[in-house]
Amino acid sequence: MTIEEAMAVLGRGNLEPVYLLAGPNRYWASAWLKRARERFLGAEGETNLVRLDGVQDFQTVRLELASGGFFGSRKMVVVEHGRWPKKEEQLARYVEDPAPDALLVLVEEKLAPGMEKALGRHRVVELKDLSPVAFQRYVQEEAERRGIRFQGGGLERFCQLVASNEYQVQQELEKMALWSLEAWRADDVEEQVVPIPGDEPLWDVTDALIRRDAARTQGLVMHHLTRGVAPLLLFIMMARQIMQLDRAKRAQAAGLTVALFQQQEGLRDFIAKKIWSAAHKWPVEDLAELMEWAGRIDVAMKTGFGEPEVWLALWSALWAGKKNPPGQQRGGRKDRT
Repeated sequence: MTIEEAMAVLGRGNLEPVYLLAGPNRYWASAWLKRARERFLGAEGETNLVRLDGVQDFQTVRLELASGGFFGSRKMVVVEHGRWPKKEEQLARYVEDPAPDALLVLVEEKLAPGMEKALGRHRVVELKDLSPVAFQRYVQEEAERRGIRFQGGGLERFCQLVASNEYQVQQELEKMALWSLEAWRADDVEEQVVPIPGDEPLWDVTDALIRRDAARTQGLVMHHLTRGVAPLLLFIMMARQIMQLDRAKRAQAAGLTVALFQQQEGLRDFIAKKIWSAAHKWPVEDLAELMEWAGRIDVAMKTGFGEPEVWLALWSALWAGKKNPPGQQRGGRKDRT
């Protein structure tokens, strides 16, 4: 079934004892799991949720399912990238006699042949990108939840700029909710939302950034500026990398695993591991300072206060170790009225 159908089931339908989430869209995997945990476990929350990664023996899964929760009888077990032999056959047998008061959720990158037959189509959730109509409906609902209104083509333009990226939808709407409660028209949206390129031509900058290679990062920033890349786009990509490093740092302090961090962030395996490893080299204080300045500079760039290229250069110099605050740069684009 589609992710929309699966979310509707969580809202009002009867839950099956087993579900398979299969596909590349990590946002919807996280969203479905969060809603399922709330629906199935309620106040028990994370206490009775168990996550397993790379399990090679289904017996390990069965033991977890049969053991029951610490508080209350219900238990939810999430298995990512299970690798036990004869998986389809074992799951088909389990569906016939599932553990009571238990919910088993399998998360896979791809839908393996034979899995729908083993589990039944109503237990398989395909994590594909939403259709354009469904994506626009999703954006509208998320905007209304925050009190954001669109008019004059604003909704359509927003959807075009975020290009089916649900994570960017969440980030941009959060900023828009703080920025203004007036209705957003197409030209307002264009000033606020910067599209992220699909072919990732700027990841050389963020790779150098997380390695704390100051000279290379600053050199690449200047290189991309001279070839016409928008300063705001470069800034947003770098700022988001800093925020991911901060979240990785917090996850490590909380004792979470890299697999759980990957799930929460909706990242591919090699990207999550790269950020996770790099976070060990970043002091918490440095990340906090950079994010504080990023918020100020984001506002300055989007209101025309100062030249964007100057703010970007000064911010990249700040994380490189030059701690003096950016100067009061004037003479930039005027504020809109």
